[in-house]
Amino acid sequence: MNNYFLRFFAYQQPRRIRVIENLLTSRRTVANLFWGQQYHLLHWLGAARGLTRHDYDEALAALAQAGLLELDEQTAELTPAGVAAREALEYQPTFLDWYWLTNTNQLTQRFTLGMQVVAELAYHNSRYAPVNVSYKHLMAVKRWFRYEHARQGDLVAAVYHDLERLGAGLASVDPRLAAAMTLTMVGHQLPALTADQLTTTLKLNPADTPVLVHDLHLGIAAYSSHTNGPLHDLLAPLLASGPLSRSAENTLRCYQGGQSLELIAKRRHLKLSTVREHLLEVAILCPDQLDWEQLLPSKKEVALRKQYPGADVTNWHFQADSEDDGAAFFEYRLFQIKRGRGNNDQD
Repeated sequence: MNNYFLRFFAYQQPRRIRVIENLLTSRRTVANLFWGQQYHLLHWLGAARGLTRHDYDEALAALAQAGLLELDEQTAELTPAGVAAREALEYQPTFLDWYWLTNTNQLTQRFTLGMQVVAELAYHNSRYAPVNVSYKHLMAVKRWFRYEHARQGDLVAAVYHDLERLGAGLASVDPRLAAAMTLTMVGHQLPALTADQLTTTLKLNPADTPVLVHDLHLGIAAYSSHTNGPLHDLLAPLLASGPLSRSAENTLRCYQGGQSLELIAKRRHLKLSTVREHLLEVAILCPDQLDWEQLLPSKKEVALRKQYPGADVTNWHFQADSEDDGAAFFEYRLFQIKRGRGNNDQD
């Protein structure tokens, strides 16, 4: 049974099963981000990008059959037995604050192949089968290797030094992270451990293993983003500058430059609704970068407080205007995000 998914549900709080699925697979709609914020799960965005709906639904059904989840068509919540099973999950991630930094699936491919290439170089071996990665990563590693091999006096020593510092940093957080890094690398005539083998070797709960591996790769990304060296050069193209999508970043820059939403839409050849969605994304992920008084003036906020008086924003329902062009829902969602964030800050 896959107890991994118990982490994402709560007791006496029904949570939308599709929202959790979409968060894990990194479907970044405003609705998913909003509900992820309310569930305190935003840091898990993209934690299981390869998850299929079939596997997810099958796992939830098995948890429900075992009496760990109460499941209906749209929501699920933990039972008392589910709470106990969730509390038995031991590994607590360290690097989730860096959830936005990289796609860990992409980073894993490039890191694994890059380290394999250097390991074979150490043995002067040019006849080996590279690990199976996409063509994009194969070519990126080839370019990186040629550049670094020509630039570095001793690439093997430089990479070893980088890995030594990275390993020490990981071990200071949790020795299992450093061990997992070593055990999942492909070396000269040395395959990486499978997930099951890693679970056994590190004496992990099977549901903790994917969490530790995801945490490890976020840790590698965090190290590479702050430390110059061959690992930085290998992985830098995969590292984001912030949690916003590129298009939302561009919209934010235009907005901060004083452009109206209508002008931004016209100049960027976007629908006005798309520009609004970008600013809602900013409101959720980077709220300090918005001028809230400009977007949601005090008078409008007072009116919205009267229209939506409840403290629990998850119980609100938008009161649609038949003539609304989208502006009313934009203001409603902004207000809901602001109030919801305030409630979460008090938790």
